[in-house]
Amino acid sequence: MHTPRPESPRSANCQLLYFTSYSLTADGAVLAAITNAFSEHPEGASLARIDRATGKMEPLAVFPGPAMQAYPYFARPRSANPAEDYLFNGTVATHGLNKSSPCLHPASGNLFFVWGRADGWGQLDCVNVRDGKRRLLVEIPPTRTVGYCHLDATGEHVLLSLADSRILGFGEKRKGNQEMSENYAKFRLTTQLVEVEVATGKMTLRWEEPAWVTHVQYHPHRRDLVLYNHEWTWPLGVERIWMKADGQPRTQVRRPGRPIQFRVSPEPGLDDVAHEVWQEDGNAVIYHGVRWDAGEYPEQFVGRAPVDAASPLQEISIPRDVASFYGHFFPSRKGDFVITDAIADEAGKKQRRGNLISRLNVDWANGWMDVVPLCASNTSWHTQDNHPHPVLSPDQREVLFTSDRDGVRRIYSVSAFA
Repeated sequence: MHTPRPESPRSANCQLLYFTSYSLTADGAVLAAITNAFSEHPEGASLARIDRATGKMEPLAVFPGPAMQAYPYFARPRSANPAEDYLFNGTVATHGLNKSSPCLHPASGNLFFVWGRADGWGQLDCVNVRDGKRRLLVEIPPTRTVGYCHLDATGEHVLLSLADSRILGFGEKRKGNQEMSENYAKFRLTTQLVEVEVATGKMTLRWEEPAWVTHVQYHPHRRDLVLYNHEWTWPLGVERIWMKADGQPRTQVRRPGRPIQFRVSPEPGLDDVAHEVWQEDGNAVIYHGVRWDAGEYPEQFVGRAPVDAASPLQEISIPRDVASFYGHFFPSRKGDFVITDAIADEAGKKQRRGNLISRLNVDWANGWMDVVPLCASNTSWHTQDNHPHPVLSPDQREVLFTSDRDGVRRIYSVSAFA
């Protein structure tokens, strides 16, 4: 295995953008990061650029306080039960950076992000990671809160999931994510799927979804087709992943009755499926699933859903002699390999968590995979911020991930090859 290279300074907590976005420019020279380096609060959240040649970190958008409570996994109060602290992430702020929103266009270096103002309104801004120029694109009313953002291939449009802001109240009092989703449905709340034109700031409502939607992703080559989720809707194995093309009804990607190849006797309703990402050639969606009750450690599988809804799903389990736990899965452009943080060695097995960054070489034609560990992440997994969320570089040669392995949350890189 390799020794990962630190990309961010040890003097500040840093992390990658969320894994539906690249964090690295196309030339590999500049890294976009979320950091507390320029904030007045220990749980501060600002945006920075890191020059990979020199390691110098400079601010791009500075917010003095902690991250705003814009998405329930980020910046929520500590639990009254210390055993549940891992679910939460510190101080709640009513304004500041929305940590789930930043997304980068690697070619132009334009970094788009949402932040909350003291008057309750949100803003979608754009800042360039090379020249630092920043501008407002559009304002977001207090009645809506952004889950995630996504860019089309040209960087000319931003897709936003604007959930009803009452979801945050459910999050503050919640007993679990299922309860939040059920309350969202109980009160007939909706999520608006909204598109913003970068050049003009024109905002268009694509459609309104009668569900709690967080992840939104344009098709890599078609702006009319969107991949999205229903967050924490039961059963997780079939209600999670959806697609919708303009003028067409929505499509349930992993649904009862759709054939599944390779897995033995799959029971979709018992699976926990998540972290869906477009295969970058646009031919399919890659996702992962877990069967928690599969023995000593969970059965994990990587799935591939062709865009053609009539085609069978392909699901390949991680070999049962390889321990794996909760994790994230990021595919190569062609989907011939997948990067994950879920694999565990003996130390990870004892701690019941993935502690390796690994490459899964996948043979979709024959239904097998080869597991190749690349390096140890050894992160704590204590909060969403400390999850590795590994992503490939735009040239597919490196893997970047987040870890607090040395006591400070830092960004690391490692070769994508053994």
